[in-house]
Amino acid sequence: MAALGGVALKAAGHPSGTCPFHGQTSTFSKWLESGLLCSAGKREFNLDRYHLAPVSGGADFAHELEHFRREVIEFRKVGFLAICSQDTTALKMAEDELWLLGTIMRDAGLTPSVAGLISGEAIAIPFEITCPVTGEETIYEFFPVAFCRNAANSQDPLYDPSLSAPFTAINTTSDAFAFAMLVREQTRKALGKLPSEVSNRHALETVMRRAANVWQNMSVNTIQSYNRAAGSPRRAVQLSEDRRFWLAPHNDPVFAELNKRQHVHEMPSIYADRLCEKWLGTLFDDRPATPSRDGQSGGQPIFIHEHLGHELHQL
Repeated sequence: MAALGGVALKAAGHPSGTCPFHGQTSTFSKWLESGLLCSAGKREFNLDRYHLAPVSGGADFAHELEHFRREVIEFRKVGFLAICSQDTTALKMAEDELWLLGTIMRDAGLTPSVAGLISGEAIAIPFEITCPVTGEETIYEFFPVAFCRNAANSQDPLYDPSLSAPFTAINTTSDAFAFAMLVREQTRKALGKLPSEVSNRHALETVMRRAANVWQNMSVNTIQSYNRAAGSPRRAVQLSEDRRFWLAPHNDPVFAELNKRQHVHEMPSIYADRLCEKWLGTLFDDRPATPSRDGQSGGQPIFIHEHLGHELHQL
């Protein structure tokens, strides 16, 4: 295993000391240290809670997804980064990479249509998990999103630095589950118990609000970092002045889009608070736990939210 910034590259079939991604250990290391601008993602990598695997096709992806599901159930992983092990250097456009990644998804049995998938569809993969907060069996949905090398090229029609990486990959996450894990950790640290073991509603709510603030700050840092990295304001992610919404040249968390369009999304200051209310309702009011797609519920085209125009600004 090659240690990269506190993260171990673990891939079945690859001996210790080798990198499964065309030997690009240094490329991955550099990206992890300075190219990965997502604060939450970097945190999970550094905690070794990302399942990292090379995939050459749909069968590989399906196998690694099942491995990831088992790790999620045990609270060992929260994200899955599948890096395409095919040589993609001949693919000179992000669209070419999307067709390749879409084919992997189709061959993994996750979509019937590559064309539909890369034109704005989302894949919601349900995992039945013991909720890290309520302790109840709960369905959390995980969403794969395509990341392309050429999305970092400002001359590419699909230029979108927040969906770029120095490799062709698929990132699968659930923001609701990742936030639930943060609440679990913060509760154990502050109260010495799991959230489901806490009988004092006020004490648990205080910890939850603190965790929501941490999650909000990580999101703000991520958006500000990607905003600064963008070479064009039209393809930059932006933050509303009140920090309750973020604007992106794509809809999150669809797998991919062949046409870029501005969408506005909720920040954790909205959805994390909603999740906390749901969990408190389950723990203290006998209401069912329904995390739904909170955190990744999808954005809305910007024209629906024209009243936000005066708040959205270039950071």
